[in-house]
Amino acid sequence: MNSHILASKWRPYSFNNVIGQNHVIQAIKYSLSIKKIHPAWILSGSRGIGKTTIARIFAMGLSCLQGVTNNPCGYCENCISIKKNSFLDLIELDSASKTKVEDIREILEIIYYPPVKGKYKIYIFDEFHMLSKHSFNALLKIIEEPPEYIKFIFATTELQKIPSTILSRCIQFHLKLIDKNIIFNQLKYILNKENFKYDEEALKILSETSDGSMRDALNLTDQLISMGELTTYNVYLMLGLIKKKYLFLLIENFKTQKYNIIFNLIYQISKFNVNWLTIITEIMILLHHILKIKILNKNLNNLLKDSNFQKNEIFFYKNILDKFSEIELKNLYNILSKGKKNLYLSPNPKVGFEMIILEIIIYLKNINEI
Repeated sequence: MNSHILASKWRPYSFNNVIGQNHVIQAIKYSLSIKKIHPAWILSGSRGIGKTTIARIFAMGLSCLQGVTNNPCGYCENCISIKKNSFLDLIELDSASKTKVEDIREILEIIYYPPVKGKYKIYIFDEFHMLSKHSFNALLKIIEEPPEYIKFIFATTELQKIPSTILSRCIQFHLKLIDKNIIFNQLKYILNKENFKYDEEALKILSETSDGSMRDALNLTDQLISMGELTTYNVYLMLGLIKKKYLFLLIENFKTQKYNIIFNLIYQISKFNVNWLTIITEIMILLHHILKIKILNKNLNNLLKDSNFQKNEIFFYKNILDKFSEIELKNLYNILSKGKKNLYLSPNPKVGFEMIILEIIIYLKNINEI
């Protein structure tokens, strides 16, 4: 395998290879096809979902030697230079390190020099929201009336921090979190190309854990590769997770009042060197599923059609569903949510987790005594 990390090696260099952002790609490709390109674009959204990647492909479409195109060749001198981050007319700026107004003034001093190799001089500002108020003000005039050969592409994870005066002068697109099924299929495709053997269940866990970020999914996959085998066991070990059966058993025993069983389960869980914050999140997700099934009165057999559910989990859902009322499930979720928020205040995460469980036990004990 190439020594490059997967996120770099498999970065798309064509609009057709960008996943999960069809609405943005459609707009940019259409603008390129009719050769009417707005001078300033804002791409907003979470980390690792394609903002900078799309900006670079956009730059290739504007600079390709075959002319402005929505399908840059990727092989001409300009396209190759952009891939190597060495194209003279593409200036990428990390706004986090260029926050001072003096930095922006330096940029503005050279902005009126025409492009050297391409048709346009293109500025990509990453983490655009990090600029100071004075820097935004310094940029305002040039964004409003730029030279014809200047194009701005601003990428940000916090759109709300950008002044409305700037926003009103830009075309804005919000990139979506990438669906976990799309991430799963992309991971399968990449690993097949790289000739890696893998457990599909392991990839499903990675896809869900990545929270909609393709870059995070690939970085986690790199981490898993470094462990030797792409197995479910190694994923649990790497992420500090445990098999869901332990969490199902924990929830089920909340109502039995057999507290020795509950704390024995916690002891068994602790031997896996788990991330307790993640465990709380996993229990909350299971409670959400259980309450949703209960309220919607779903047929358990139909759950297998939902990608969130596994065949071996249905048994546990059947055991738990009738043990709790809707209000109990809602209150358990709230106790966990509050406990998760305050976990950092505990002497250590395990103690914090046990205090949350003790609060659940006390709540359910009081309910039963009423």
